[in-house]
Amino acid sequence: MNKRYLVIMSIWVGIVVGLYCMLYQFIPFPAKNLLWVTFVSLPIYFGAGAKPQEFPNYFCSMIAGVIWAFVYLAAINWFIQMGVSVPLTMLIVVGVITVVVCVLHLIITANTWFNKLPMMFGTIAVLFHTNGQDLLTVTATLTGGLIVGLLCTVGTNWLAKALIKDQA
Repeated sequence: MNKRYLVIMSIWVGIVVGLYCMLYQFIPFPAKNLLWVTFVSLPIYFGAGAKPQEFPNYFCSMIAGVIWAFVYLAAINWFIQMGVSVPLTMLIVVGVITVVVCVLHLIITANTWFNKLPMMFGTIAVLFHTNGQDLLTVTATLTGGLIVGLLCTVGTNWLAKALIKDQA
């Protein structure tokens, strides 16, 4: 990438992210302190190139991550209620479910919209951190991060095409 493209990208990304953060303050979410969740999904999608045609994959993988997070949390709670120690619970539950998630989404659903494992695990991490609370806010904010990533890439490419005339 040439330096002019990177400068255009830097300016555009700053504008989009700044506007998003400002507008987020006006959304009537019950949990206002979850803006940081945006910056879990945004770098996952943006860092992978934020290809518009893959947006459904990232969104559906996020939804799968929500489901898997609740499977993890329910299994962890069940094992602990059964009297299994927390370290052993974590080894068994996280180890086994992670194998299932990876095999299912890297092999079985690899050619579907449910194939973006980093998005799933980013979502799972957020829901672990929030203990599965504020699901609507978390899901909407993760989606916001995906949309911001898409706008950053599409906008940068459009601006670069319009402003850089001497591309080879």
